[in-house]
Amino acid sequence: MVYNSFARTFAVEISRSQRVILALFVALFASLAAAVQPVIVKGSDFVNSQSGDRFEIIGVAYQPGGASGYNPGSDPLSDGKVCLRDAAIMQNLGVNTIRVYNVDPTINHDECASIFNSVGIYMILDVNSPLVGQSLNRDQPWTSYYSGYLQRVFSVIEAFKNYPNTLGFFAGNEVINDDSNAQNVPQYIRAVQRDMKNYIAKHCDRAIPVGYSAADVRDILQDTWAYLQCSISGDDNNMSRSDFFGLNSYSWCGGDATFESAGYNTLVEMFASTTVPVFFSEYGCNQVKPRVFDEVQALYGPQMTVLSGGLVYEYSQEPSDYGLVVINNDGSVNLRTDFDNLQSQFNKLNVTLLESSNNTATALNPPTCSADLITSSSFSTDFTLPQVPPGGQDLIDNGIQNPNQGKLVDVQQTSPSQTVYGSNGSKLNNLAISPLPSDQSNHPSGEKSSGSSSSSAATSSTSSSGSSSTSTMSTATSSTKPTGTANSNSKTATTSSASGTPSAAGGENAAGMNDVKLPALVLAAVIGFAWCL
Repeated sequence: MVYNSFARTFAVEISRSQRVILALFVALFASLAAAVQPVIVKGSDFVNSQSGDRFEIIGVAYQPGGASGYNPGSDPLSDGKVCLRDAAIMQNLGVNTIRVYNVDPTINHDECASIFNSVGIYMILDVNSPLVGQSLNRDQPWTSYYSGYLQRVFSVIEAFKNYPNTLGFFAGNEVINDDSNAQNVPQYIRAVQRDMKNYIAKHCDRAIPVGYSAADVRDILQDTWAYLQCSISGDDNNMSRSDFFGLNSYSWCGGDATFESAGYNTLVEMFASTTVPVFFSEYGCNQVKPRVFDEVQALYGPQMTVLSGGLVYEYSQEPSDYGLVVINNDGSVNLRTDFDNLQSQFNKLNVTLLESSNNTATALNPPTCSADLITSSSFSTDFTLPQVPPGGQDLIDNGIQNPNQGKLVDVQQTSPSQTVYGSNGSKLNNLAISPLPSDQSNHPSGEKSSGSSSSSAATSSTSSSGSSSTSTMSTATSSTKPTGTANSNSKTATTSSASGTPSAAGGENAAGMNDVKLPALVLAAVIGFAWCL
């Protein structure tokens, strides 16, 4: 009897412990599906919607395969195994944002979006593609602005609207690139932005920023920004104005460049009165190789606080020779010296200072649109926008039919299956992502990925709104070849090629005790605690 009573009591306690373990286990892994807070726009700053901290873009352009590599049925965010590999590498690099140029809105992006979300990396998506009918024709924009085009644009919004790490959408990329199209194109860019923002207002649970990525053509750059950031109605709720303004800038070339020779002083003066966030939507001149990325200290320094960071062009090596890494045919990756140099520059940044909020910047109101804002006679002063094309308003009001809507999923795997090598030829051991808490975004850790040893050491770096636990890594070799990037409206050639030469060897990245990941540690603690109940 005593034995039976003890057995029943023990069974009840075991059952109770199991329920506790199960509940905490579910809670733990549910948290992996919610790693970032949405970013919003306040005045000229991006702001973390939860903490109120300023969000500074520290990012890279991400389009493996380049423009020619885009085919419906796949895109950079459709293969979870590839995204896991690249997210681990990028988390070590210290980026918090990627820009993806070409996506197929009909396929599933849940795994990739969730992986980047779990490590605190946001996404800015271009809604256009190189395919016919899926971008504005800069020569005759009225011929490409029709309901079929809006169907494509709205499909991209539907596919990515539910991911909290969707930072924003680019309505266009370098569509205005010289005086010849500066008269007719601006109105259509604002019309597309209007349609996108109206669609988002009706069919999304939150306001997702919409903006434009401009070519660094100085003759028309200021007018492009002035035309797109002003308010036709006179208030900041004007649906056709840009929520942010990106600039593809390649004017800082090599270690001999200066703030003045690169024209950064001119940009600071130009955007001093901006009422929307301005950032480099592409940067990283490759005329001097390897790239040393000295401009990083200027871009994130005290002289350029008017800008909100930037995205380095580009993650993977393509024919244009801008790659930070080489993706080989077998899926393995070689870090290039450019990667090491960029990581070293990122590691010098004072993230806490970058995230400091500015009450003045967040309280700015836009100027009212008028011809006085435009300085060039070749640029449009017409703020009368095209009407929504036939069938377009129905899409805006009722939504597209059978939309493919993404959602976050749990991230179960943390270690990629592919081999990654550092720029010194050594294999990076224990490479893995390190999921972050729900209020944190990724940022530079102060660690190096390439080094002379093949062991790993756990390091974590935190700040007011973000934390980057460096995923586990150990070292590598340089290469050149596979993979690349693309722009919806084809990128104007502004620079030549790049390669890499070493930065400091030795040093390594890690994110947990070798192969032991944070969730496993927490789970072990939970089990131990529950067993004692």
